[in-house]
Amino acid sequence: MKPHPATETPPVAAYEAVIFDWDGTLMDSTAHIVGALQGACRDLGLRVPPADEAGWVIGLSLQAALYRLVPELGADRVEAFIARYRVHHGRMQHQVQLFAGQDRLLQDLHAAGVVLGVATGKSRPGLDASLDQLGLQALFQATRTADEARGKPDPDMLLQLLDELRLNPARVLMVGDTTHDVLMARAAGVDSLAVAYGAHRPDLLQSARPTALVSSVDDMQGWVRARTRVLPET
Repeated sequence: MKPHPATETPPVAAYEAVIFDWDGTLMDSTAHIVGALQGACRDLGLRVPPADEAGWVIGLSLQAALYRLVPELGADRVEAFIARYRVHHGRMQHQVQLFAGQDRLLQDLHAAGVVLGVATGKSRPGLDASLDQLGLQALFQATRTADEARGKPDPDMLLQLLDELRLNPARVLMVGDTTHDVLMARAAGVDSLAVAYGAHRPDLLQSARPTALVSSVDDMQGWVRARTRVLPET
């Protein structure tokens, strides 16, 4: 599928489809992922990265994140790191929940006929477990994970979704909390809404030149509703 240029200032009600990142965008999970990465480093006697450094790799596949976060980790210890990460993440999994109002937003978008998808750095088992736990599987027409496509910021994940759902890139919005999401969207010819309440700082997000940048969950929800003809929550 050939990407089309994205517009910088889309008109109201421009989008027929919204593709969401998962962690840090819909799910309030950034701190848990950072903690699991730091915990795995601590367990293996590696340098423990500060929170902002660990947060930068959120959205990448776990393998890609390791190359950036712990380059000193030998290939023979990758599986051990992943195992320790999963232990720490699993201990906190029951505490992870959607940001306030996200379930209502998704339900309203779905009811209005907006096509919904997910493009995430999570694994397929990890995403499916979250969707099942929250009862959200039926709301998304298609999803892609890091083990089914080339990882962000490569546009492969998003291009697969556009192709499967037969979407015009000019009518699609990507919502995410990292520069990886913004760069992926641009490479696929899709508009992007960057949210500054997740893993990446506002200045870092702005450097990737998203279509728009919002600072809060409420602002994101209002921005998306205004551009999909979905009424504000009452």
